[in-house]
Amino acid sequence: MSIAGTVTSREADRAMSLKTWWALPLIQPMARQLVVLVVNRTSLTANHVTMMAIAFRLVTFFCFLFASRSLLVVGAISYFFAYVCDCADGTIARIKNESSELGRYLDHVSDLVGDVLILGALSWSQNLLMEPWVWAMAFMHIAECYMSYLAGFAISSHEGTLGGFSLFRRFNHYRQWFFAKNVKSFFSFPDYTALVFVLCPLLGIPSVGLSVGFYFLLIIILYTVLASFVTIHTAETFFP
Repeated sequence: MSIAGTVTSREADRAMSLKTWWALPLIQPMARQLVVLVVNRTSLTANHVTMMAIAFRLVTFFCFLFASRSLLVVGAISYFFAYVCDCADGTIARIKNESSELGRYLDHVSDLVGDVLILGALSWSQNLLMEPWVWAMAFMHIAECYMSYLAGFAISSHEGTLGGFSLFRRFNHYRQWFFAKNVKSFFSFPDYTALVFVLCPLLGIPSVGLSVGFYFLLIIILYTVLASFVTIHTAETFFP
């Protein structure tokens, strides 16, 4: 790593956590440049960038609550930039040695609360808020957030007692191919939010995004459960 104030785009990329699939072509190039800009040319901290993400999510919430055609587009674009900030803040914290468990927890909670509120606003505007499957989606938001957060603690102290189990070993071989490229091994929560909060609102079909998103999120949750179980019981250190 270069000295503080001279971080390059390549160094910023190496400092980033596992990349989500939709972020690879769209988000990561912008997030890298944001990291370089903040570290090299400003006195902003990772927490400041997290606050920017919260602000963008608030814009999305109000846009989706009223949900005219133009507001859906503005809300989707605002959520896009919120995720750019999400990808940058943790990287900035690592580069500037500002990482802390409290900061990591607050980042998780702010993302969770913001996404649940956005889900509620979009469901309300589409007259779907009282549908049981929408409430199930809200529960899955909470479950995924805390599953990912708590898995980090479990992985740091696991002993890998089932690493020789054939199915686990093959599953890890599949995942390691992606991990070697610093990419997540399957669709993850941000891929779901990209569909529901960005793509479908941009296309003017937010209700379709919600209904399809329910099944997409369910698949992601099931994979996350499997991946967390295998990771905790093997020598693998990446998740999911």
